[in-house]
Order: sequence, then structure tokens, then C-alpha cells
Amino acid sequence: MQTSIKLQEPFTYSILLLIIAIGFVLAITVYLIYSRNKKQKPQKEEKVKAIPEKNIKNVPVIKGKYLNELDSIEYKYTNNMIELRNAYQLISEAIRLFVFEITDITTQNYSLAEIKKLNIPHLYELIEEYYEPEFASKSTGDFSSSIDKARRVIKEWN
Repeated sequence: MQTSIKLQEPFTYSILLLIIAIGFVLAITVYLIYSRNKKQKPQKEEKVKAIPEKNIKNVPVIKGKYLNELDSIEYKYTNNMIELRNAYQLISEAIRLFVFEITDITTQNYSLAEIKKLNIPHLYELIEEYYEPEFASKSTGDFSSSIDKARRVIKEWN
């Protein structure tokens, strides 16, 4: 059977398009391998700054400043000027700033886990005690006991 229709030539690919496609596939492959390797490497723990051995700071003045701050917080709470949650937040902030001024360790930026690594047990215990009243949906806590503990830590700091 003869037909008058002629077959077309096979489609020819441009070599440039083929090179671009291969390059694109290679780039994606390299990216995926790199990102997978980066995720698998364990993150190195950041070193937490150690407590300096000696401070030339006027510790009694700093202690007095933060004891006055705690007195102010207690006054505001007992006169219903602030709520319990806010009072705990202010105590936590005050004790963290006290430690920062004494040691130059930026404890105000640290999480509870990072504070634990500092090996300052009194600070860790205080902040741990304040976490629940600070972040719970309904704040509960013994404010009087908590602020007394903060005062004691400040007074006994060496």
C-alpha cells in the first residue's frame, strides 16, 4: 500500500537545552546532598561564659540597688498595683540583672537550661521556681517566700 504522506524527520534537541537541563539537575543534587549533610552533623554546644574569678565592682552598692528593686516590686504587689504573674516576671528580671551586673554574664538572655549550665545553683533554683508563675495559664505561687529567697541570694552573694 502506497501513501502520499511523507514521514517527518525525528525531532532534534538543541545541545544547549540539554546542557542547561543537566546542569540544573546537578545543581539540585548538590544542594540536596549539602543540606542533608548539614542537618546530620550534631550542633556544637555553645560554651557558656564562666564566672570570672575576681570582680573589681562595688558589690555592696549593686546588692543595695537590687534589694531596693525587690522592695519596690513587693510594695507594688502588696498594694495591688501589679498582678502575681507580673511580680514574678519582675523578680526574675531583677535577679538576672543582678547576676549580670556582678558577673557580666548575660543571664537575662539565657533560658533555664542555659542557666543550669552556668553552675550557679542558687540562681537556677530561683529562676526554676519563677518559671511556673511566670508562664502558667493561671499564676499561682508563694510570692512572699519567693521574694525572700531572692533577697537572701542577693545578700549572701560573694
